[in-house]
Amino acid sequence: MDKNKAIIEYLFNCPVIANNPLFFNFAEAEDNNKQILTVANDKKINKPFIDGSVLKKFTFTIIDYRSVIYQALVNDPEHPNDYPTENVDEMMDVQGIIDWVTEQNDHDNLPNFGTDCVVEQIEALTDTPRLNGVDSSVSPNLAKYSVSIQVQYLDISKVLWNK
Repeated sequence: MDKNKAIIEYLFNCPVIANNPLFFNFAEAEDNNKQILTVANDKKINKPFIDGSVLKKFTFTIIDYRSVIYQALVNDPEHPNDYPTENVDEMMDVQGIIDWVTEQNDHDNLPNFGTDCVVEQIEALTDTPRLNGVDSSVSPNLAKYSVSIQVQYLDISKVLWNK
């Protein structure tokens, strides 16, 4: 099975991604667009076992574009909880991808890489989304958040004997 297609099908179940445009490797920077970027894994991380199976990792990054506002968080003594929360809310929505992946892993709801692979875990590689920058050349201005995710799986396509 194509691992990219398997990841796309898997991510369609994530509520933060399901109702928004999802692109593969290339996307226009627009509010709420999501992009999956493939990440090249170093072959040196593959761990071979005596039975012919190989422990491998498949890594990808999700880019999430979100509108931003340029408004200071001013602490008004008369209204201490009255400040703009749009940027915080947008980042917390992107955090939902990390939380969803973590929950899926905890419940062993893992991507299906086909009969030649046994997926062992999926995990976000950071606790919070990375802010990669803000594009002020578009309107509205867009923050570019990223979340890297790694799938660890056992490639059993060359197993020498069955257990």
